[in-house]
Amino acid sequence: MQRLLAGIAALLIGAAAQAQVVLKLGTVDAQTSHSGVGAEAFAAEVTKLSAGQMKVEVFHAGKLGGIPDQQKNVMQGAQDLHLLYPEFLAGLIDETKIISAPYVFRNLAHAQAYLKSDLFKPGLDKLRSLGAIVLDTDWTWMQKDPRGLIAVRPIRTPKDLEGLKLRIWESKTAIETWRGLGANTIVVPRPEMYLAFKQGIIEGGPETIGIAYDQKNAEVARYWTRTDEYFQIVNVMMNERKYQALTTQQRQWLHQAAKVGGQAYAAESERGFTDKKAKAVKEFGVTILEPDLGPWRKQAEGVLVKLEAEGVIPKGLAAKAKALK
Repeated sequence: MQRLLAGIAALLIGAAAQAQVVLKLGTVDAQTSHSGVGAEAFAAEVTKLSAGQMKVEVFHAGKLGGIPDQQKNVMQGAQDLHLLYPEFLAGLIDETKIISAPYVFRNLAHAQAYLKSDLFKPGLDKLRSLGAIVLDTDWTWMQKDPRGLIAVRPIRTPKDLEGLKLRIWESKTAIETWRGLGANTIVVPRPEMYLAFKQGIIEGGPETIGIAYDQKNAEVARYWTRTDEYFQIVNVMMNERKYQALTTQQRQWLHQAAKVGGQAYAAESERGFTDKKAKAVKEFGVTILEPDLGPWRKQAEGVLVKLEAEGVIPKGLAAKAKALK
């Protein structure tokens, strides 16, 4: 009997060891977008590294909800993973508030240096206290498709924004930034943006041309203006309790896979400003505008002062971030 029980126990232990770990990852962009390509590359690498012991199921285009919902789900453990744009945590973490503030960073490398710096570390500590971590400690998911504005009419200077019904996300920093630049801001979840354009609820929205093409927004708003107001770097956000429940090896696989996903994301995002820009012009007749950003930067100086004065961004943090080498 003892041998039988020992045999059963061994089988159960073996079965448990071989049980596949399945994780759910949510994004808000189309599968063909750089977010989708990066997420799928991450998932494929997890399967490869673990020899099938782990699997990541990717849910694209907001199938698990909008950004605030997915962030909350991950923190509470209802969802395992989310492709995180850290600026969307501005309502919870002070250090993320300057990411989308206008013209704080010079380029992607400067933005990456901030995210890896001691200035941003309190933000990561706060994120952990809220129930989540990020998997790519090197912040390699660089969006190389530059920031811009997709709109129903040409926008060349901040003055052209006056009266424009501009889609924005739930971020006080972003809302007040674009109000300060002259737009009439309206909060609309990303998955609803195309319909909002069709119904006339919005007339424009900050968006890269690659994303505008993937999301079909370029089909209904045919002017895109390059603004470079900030630089985006994303990460894979994971529920902290789920992460701690994994073995050391399983965690390492996730960290390795996150960097592979980052490479795919960066490469695909770069295509947004080459291949996808060309497709938007050819297929939808989009006009590409790359104006002098001098007037934008000048107006942004006043916006930053106002954001600090009103407590929207932490006082002095933008200056410290600007000083990073």
